[in-house]
Amino acid sequence: MTRPRPALLVLGAGALALGLGTVGIATAGSGMHVESVGARPAVTVVATSPTTIEEYDVARETPTSPYRSLARVDATQLPRPDRTPRPVGIAIPAIDVRTDVDIVGLDERDRVQVPEDVARTGWYRFSAKPGSGSGSIVIVGHVDGIDQGAGAFYDLRALRPGDTVTLTRADDRTVTYEVVAREIFAKSKVPLRELFSRSGPERLTLITCGGAFDPASLEYTDNIVVTALPVDSDAEIGKTQ
Repeated sequence: MTRPRPALLVLGAGALALGLGTVGIATAGSGMHVESVGARPAVTVVATSPTTIEEYDVARETPTSPYRSLARVDATQLPRPDRTPRPVGIAIPAIDVRTDVDIVGLDERDRVQVPEDVARTGWYRFSAKPGSGSGSIVIVGHVDGIDQGAGAFYDLRALRPGDTVTLTRADDRTVTYEVVAREIFAKSKVPLRELFSRSGPERLTLITCGGAFDPASLEYTDNIVVTALPVDSDAEIGKTQ
């Protein structure tokens, strides 16, 4: 992957400023855009308790048990764990990206973690998986990094509807997605419950930082969000593997 070195490398590797623990309820198509190209598919998000994305999905998928916090009445009522293989690689030909996908979660401030190596990307471990048939597959990446140069998603803002993104899964099968929308949100206005929702059609959600750099907070002011829908797959879409 070849990238020009940006004039100002200021984003420290560690966490993307998406505070999942303080998000209000969002409805489909919400969020105040700084910029918008194309259309993200509508997803109705129903108010739920608990209040964070990680709490919402942790009962379904944890390293110890997929059934934690579920009241066992009858084995037939228990959800089947999602055994769809996770993404391990991502390729975006339009911006010359081909890199690895790590597993990421939340930091102590309830922000989505991003790999320390800005050349790599991260799959949010409580989001959907490629080929599962529903929900948002969330991949995050840095725009750049101190002393590391341009990140994997440095050119994410250049993506347009019609560009393709291919995810490689842990079983070496691939799922290709077509970009349908590119949006830029002020970080305080990002519709997180929509972007991270496990409901609705299968879609790929790519997120990085953008906008101006704020030297006071040492963060960028905006988030760039690209949404893509599946168009081709050598995996069995909608079936557990």
